Amino acid sequence: MRALVGLSTISVVCSASIVLYAAAHLATTGIIETGPLFEIMVVLPAVAAVVTSLLGALVGLGTLIRRSSRNSPFMLMTVGHVAASAGVAAVVIWSTRATASGWDLLLVPAPILLGQLAVVAGLGVLMFRRRHARPRNRSAHSESED
Repeated sequence: MRALVGLSTISVVCSASIVLYAAAHLATTGIIETGPLFEIMVVLPAVAAVVTSLLGALVGLGTLIRRSSRNSPFMLMTVGHVAASAGVAAVVIWSTRATASGWDLLLVPAPILLGQLAVVAGLGVLMFRRRHARPRNRSAHSESED
C-alpha cells in the first residue's frame, strides 16, 4: 500500500506541473506555446506520469486482491491509475491509424490529468482519515492517562 501511495503522489505532482504550465499559458496568451520550460514542465512530467500511472495500476490491482486493502482511498487511486493508463493506451492506438498526423499524440496528457482526479481524491481521503485517526493534542492525551 505504501508503494501505491508513493506512486500516486509522484503521478499527481507530475500532473500538477502539466496543469500549472498549461493554465499559466492559457491565462496569459490564450494558447499553450512550446518554450524553454515546455520540456521540463510538460514533456518530462508527462512521461513520468505515464510510467507511474502504469505502475500504479499494476500495484493497485495487486493490492485490491488482498481483502484488507479494499477501502475507498486505495480503490479511488487504483481506478484513477487504471483510467489514466487506459486513456493513454487509447490515444496511442488512435494515433496509429492511417490518417493520423502525429498531432494526435498531443492528447496524451488529457487522460493522465483526468485519471489523476480520482487519484487526488483517493490521496485526500487517505490523508483525511489519517489526520483524524491521530490524537490532536498530546497534553490532553497525557492528562487522560494520569
